[in-house]
Formats: sequence, C-alpha cells, structure tokens
Amino acid sequence: MPKRKKSMLCTFDVKQILHVHRQLFLYGVVTDNVANSVKQNLIAFDIVSKDPITLWISSPGGSCPAGLSIIEVMKEIGSPVITIISAEVCSMAAMISICGDKRLAFSTGVWMQHPLSSGQIDYLPYIKDRTAYLVKYNETMLKIMKEHTKLSLNDYKKIETGELWLTDNQLIEKGIVDKLL
Repeated sequence: MPKRKKSMLCTFDVKQILHVHRQLFLYGVVTDNVANSVKQNLIAFDIVSKDPITLWISSPGGSCPAGLSIIEVMKEIGSPVITIISAEVCSMAAMISICGDKRLAFSTGVWMQHPLSSGQIDYLPYIKDRTAYLVKYNETMLKIMKEHTKLSLNDYKKIETGELWLTDNQLIEKGIVDKLL
C-alpha cells in the first residue's frame, strides 16, 4: 500500500492579500473611525502607486462629515478609485459610491438616498444654528449628486420628501453606476 503524504496546511493573511491587491471595504455604518481607516488606506495605497484602488461598499450610511471626508480624499489622491455597490448602499454610503472614478454594482445592488436628518433636541437658538448648518450640508449633498448622477427633478423631489430606492438597470439609467457586474 502506498504511503500517504502529509497534507501541508496553507496559511495566508487575508488582509495582507487584499491590501496587496488594493482592495478596501466600507461595510457597516459610516463613522469617524471607519472613515479614518478608509482614508488612511486610500492615502497609503496612493503613496505606494497610482494604480486603481477598489472600494467595496455595503452600508446603511452614517455620519455626513465622516462620509464627506472620505469623498474629499478620494478626489485628492492620484489613484483612481473604483466603487462597487455590494448589496445595499444607503444615505452617506450612497454618496460615497457615486464619487468613484469608475462605479460598479452587482445586479442585486441597491442604492438609496433620503433627506438629510439630524436629531435636534436642544434650546431654540442652537437648533436654528444647526438648521443653517444642515441647509448648507444639504446643498453640498445635492451638488455632489448633480455632478455624479443623471437623477431627474422628480428623483430629487422624492429624495427631499421620502426615500429614493434604485436597483439593477435603474442604477445605470440614473447614472449611479457605469456598469452592472
């Protein structure tokens, strides 16, 4: 009877392999910590080379300042950023997804945008100040969507009054992505 060879366990570092291939993941809520990690990785990848970086996104959204800081870094680095909608991107994550240099989505991908929200429980003068701040933020978000999509006036009205949900071919028609995977 032939002798059996001992099987060799192959071990590897998944994160290292993904980093070598310039793959980043924005999964979960967009927080300051998550944004900090994504931005650091984008900048580090860009320092190493100007090859494309792939940012996989599946997120319910989150902090507007944190998300806008990711978008700012994406604009400033020399490496093209490919965004991929994996599952569902909503709110601030939806904003990040449209700012890729190349934008992709799985055929099951979902994109959603809604009005800006904020929990304002405070004294009236503070609420007035924060409201002015939110109006400015809303203008910034609308400007980004107008620059990066083909959304219609009716789409913007829907976003202002409820939730705009887009799937499969709608993602292409509305200019949310360039191609479905």
